[in-house]
Formats: sequence, C-alpha cells, structure tokens
Amino acid sequence: MDIKILKPLGAEISGLDLNILSEDDSLKIRQCFLDNSVLIFRNQKLNPSQLKNISSLWGKPLVHPVFKGIEGYPEIIEIRNYGEQYHTNAHWHSDVTFEESPPDATLLYSLVVPEEGGDTLFSNQYLAYDDLDHDLKSELSEKKAIHSNIGVLMLSGGDLKDAKTVEHPIFREHPETGKKALYVTEAFVKKIKDLDPKESQQKLEFLYSHASQEKYIYRHKWSKGDLIVWDNRSVQHFAEHGYGDNERTMHRLTTSGSKPY
Repeated sequence: MDIKILKPLGAEISGLDLNILSEDDSLKIRQCFLDNSVLIFRNQKLNPSQLKNISSLWGKPLVHPVFKGIEGYPEIIEIRNYGEQYHTNAHWHSDVTFEESPPDATLLYSLVVPEEGGDTLFSNQYLAYDDLDHDLKSELSEKKAIHSNIGVLMLSGGDLKDAKTVEHPIFREHPETGKKALYVTEAFVKKIKDLDPKESQQKLEFLYSHASQEKYIYRHKWSKGDLIVWDNRSVQHFAEHGYGDNERTMHRLTTSGSKPY
C-alpha cells in the first residue's frame, strides 16, 4: 500500500485492491481517513455488492431518507447526468445534515466519466474553523444552526408534509480526532437559532464564503474506477457540472453516523 498525502486535505492510496484487504490494511486505511479526511483509490473494480461490503470500514451502510437506491441495493444511489439544468449538487454541502445523526462517511465510485468537466471539490473544514477570528468563534461557540430537508423534498418531488428541521452546532467536534470543524452547509441550513433573521443571514453568508476558500480545497478530476471516501464531519464538497449531455454515472452510499456535538 502506497500513500500520497495531498494538500490541503486528502490522501491517494495506490497499490491496493479493495476487494482483498488484510486486517492491517483496514487499520491503516481507517487511520489515514481520520488523518486526511478524504481518501482516493484509483483503478478499482467494484460491483454494488463489493462497494457495500467495503463501506463497512466506515460504518453501517444507510438508506437515503429521500432518494431511492438501485434494485437489490437500497443503500446505493445511482447518480446520472440528465443535463446541466437538472444538476442539483452545485453547492457546498456536507451530506444529509438534515438528519439527527448525519452520516459519517460518503463513498462515491465512478462507473462512467466524461473527458471534460464533472470535477468534485472538497474543502477542509478543520482549517476553515482554525482560521476564524477568535471573537467570532467565541460568539458562535454555543450557537446552533437549523437544518432542513425541504430543499431535497422539493427537488425530488417528495411530499412537503415530510419537511422537518434539526439543530446542529455551528462548530462540530469530531468524535474520533477531537478536532473542531466548521459545520454549516448552504444546501440545508436555514438560519442560526436565536439570532434575528438579518444578523443570521449575514453571519451565514460570511461563513459560507469563508468555508469555501481556495486555500482549503482539493479538486478531483475523475477517472473510471475511482473510489473517493470522505468524512462528512470535517469536509464539505461541491460537484461541478460542465459536461453538457455527456454520460457520467456514479454509485454513492453513506455510512452510519452520530449526533453532532
């Protein structure tokens, strides 16, 4: 197993077939994940059963609360290109933060990729937190953000009667590393609790802009057979389009998590 550390986050692991892992391999992968937040595995050959099995390194595979999985594997969502006008992930976010216990990890595996476009960007939210002004950290240290699933329901044609909100801390402590990360996502956060709407919006707009600065970002250019696993507790991601009507097909699943604190 060869590990190449990327900056400002991420590690590329090569010389490894994920279908044949020793116990030592699994331990090294887990530690590398905690140390680097994003792992890239190239040239993998993974059918849905194998992808689901590999996900157990990070937790129990989850069924998405809104989107339907593929036949026989409800935990695996197929992401396909239906044209740029239907592209729904062109925003910075951490996955499924509208749940009480959002997933710890997301696995995304490439089946078909276009020659141009379709990059995924990852932003280091440990660094984003560390760089915040001390006074702002103190001001927001006990504040909660209100997250909602209403946008996902509207996109998916779901029943708006199923809309709900949850509260999560603006700064989340990672339960395994003990490090703090900025934890507000433009896709799902509606407001900061106990602030008036204008002040809440101003604070959120600043935090969104701060969280996605170039100095925190790793950009991934996909190849067929890439598997990327990222830590939703310390990373936000952004899916670019820019490939017109060309085919792009991915398999995605998430793993069990815990309530942020």
